[in-house]
Amino acid sequence: MNYSTAVFLINRHVRAMNVTYEDADSAKRTVFKTLDPDIDEDDLVIVETDTRHGFTVCKVVESDIDLDFDTFETIRWIVGRLDVTGHTQTLVQEKEAIKAIKSAELRQKREKLRNAMFADHVETLKALPIAAINGDEPEAAPEPEED
Repeated sequence: MNYSTAVFLINRHVRAMNVTYEDADSAKRTVFKTLDPDIDEDDLVIVETDTRHGFTVCKVVESDIDLDFDTFETIRWIVGRLDVTGHTQTLVQEKEAIKAIKSAELRQKREKLRNAMFADHVETLKALPIAAINGDEPEAAPEPEED
């Protein structure tokens, strides 16, 4: 008898799941077991392995499969579902922060270049017709920045 399947005979709530280590339709499927009623297809799960620290992340590709009790493979446990909601929120917030920082950097570079240009050529630039295109009045020269 494959003793790693014995728990399926003891507890009718144990579920068999096919998971993959790789993200491809043709990836090898491995059976794991769980008592968690909420784990479903497409969930990322932490599973027992013989690698790294004894755990890795897999994706559930089939839930509640029929178990082959004649298998010689050890059926290991799913440790739990990996909830990436908080991580996803952090990534969105980081993206927004980077967008704001880039915008501030661009504004600062424009201002620095504009100030440098106007420092020596304010009258020449203000007199150019392009400075008043669309009916805009040319802007006054900026005050020199003090270091």
